[in-house]
Amino acid sequence: MQPTLRTRAACLPALLLWAASAAQAAQSPASLVEAARSAALQAARDSGVNNPTAIVGAPDPRLRLVDCPTPLAAGLTGPTRLPGRAVVRVACPGAPGWSVHLPVQVQASGAVLVAARPLPRGHRLQAGDLRRQTAELGALGGQYLLDDGAAVGQALRRSVGAGERLTPALLQSPLLVRRGDPVTLQIHSARFVIRASGKALRSGAAGERIAVENPSSRRVVYGTVTGDGQVTVEF
Repeated sequence: MQPTLRTRAACLPALLLWAASAAQAAQSPASLVEAARSAALQAARDSGVNNPTAIVGAPDPRLRLVDCPTPLAAGLTGPTRLPGRAVVRVACPGAPGWSVHLPVQVQASGAVLVAARPLPRGHRLQAGDLRRQTAELGALGGQYLLDDGAAVGQALRRSVGAGERLTPALLQSPLLVRRGDPVTLQIHSARFVIRASGKALRSGAAGERIAVENPSSRRVVYGTVTGDGQVTVEF
């Protein structure tokens, strides 16, 4: 059956719309990938990552976007730890105003701190206890240390083996006062400073508040650990 003139007339607007859309240039998938990569690398550098690389997931091949007449805008979405996985929003800031989200894997290698020898629980780390080992940081989920200053002087929560990677979760502030040990009390007021002896009723690291007993009077005071075997009381 041949289409009637009325049927042809009804189809004409749709055909014209299709022709107009087909005539518009499409945004290339490569440009989306490049915009996402550039945004991820810049974010990594801004957060202190040295020499990062980025692998961007390819856009959906069925995606058809009108070519953006202005430079693309791209940025990471949500809180992200880099190196690691992230999502980048790539958008056309003006008309036609579309946006897409692309997954990105940011990678970077770094010299992480590891134990130079077996170390016992509670050991206070010194520079000689540390050595470096190159690792892919993105695969470690933030559980690594790059700076000696973040480790030296800290105590181990458990024993570690030679070559074991040191992490923030493994370290704690060392105990400067132990329960039952004698301590020096520094009692401060606006008018005087008094030093006295006492006995710690609990252990404490720097900055922690603990109870101290006067052995002769049995009076208990509370102060802040300010040094090895030293507690300061403010009046």
